[in-house]
Amino acid sequence: MTIYMKKIKFIIGCLHFIGSFACSFKKESSVKNIKDLDENMIDLRMYHELMGDELRAGDIQDARWFLTGMDSILQIVSSKFDTHRKLDEPFQKSYERNLKPALETLEDRLEKNDLNASKEAYVLLTQKCNGCHKDNDIDKVVQNWLNRGQ
Repeated sequence: MTIYMKKIKFIIGCLHFIGSFACSFKKESSVKNIKDLDENMIDLRMYHELMGDELRAGDIQDARWFLTGMDSILQIVSSKFDTHRKLDEPFQKSYERNLKPALETLEDRLEKNDLNASKEAYVLLTQKCNGCHKDNDIDKVVQNWLNRGQ
């Protein structure tokens, strides 16, 4: 792993910690998110790519951390985007139907420290993401980051 990737992981970790810490003082129960769907998807892409890097490197612990971050963003998006110009239905329906089961499978495999099964579940999650993009005519392809550089 390059120094650059380690710095990025450190920065993401710090931002996640600061955000979590700040949220612990929040009085309201609802989550505020001022980002548009596209901006949230960019965050998801970052988590997805870094999780793939960690799985490729065999680091289950860090892959699990990125999965948690990815799912938390997906839950926020699910609660926020009942309607959007790019969605045919509320995001939560697609999340519950397609993404949540794939995320739970990946989480289960990571908890069991089964690297090969975790990689298979990551590929399935990637396919589910792309299925959602196809269903909504989104011209973006989620890359299987396990194959990067091959």
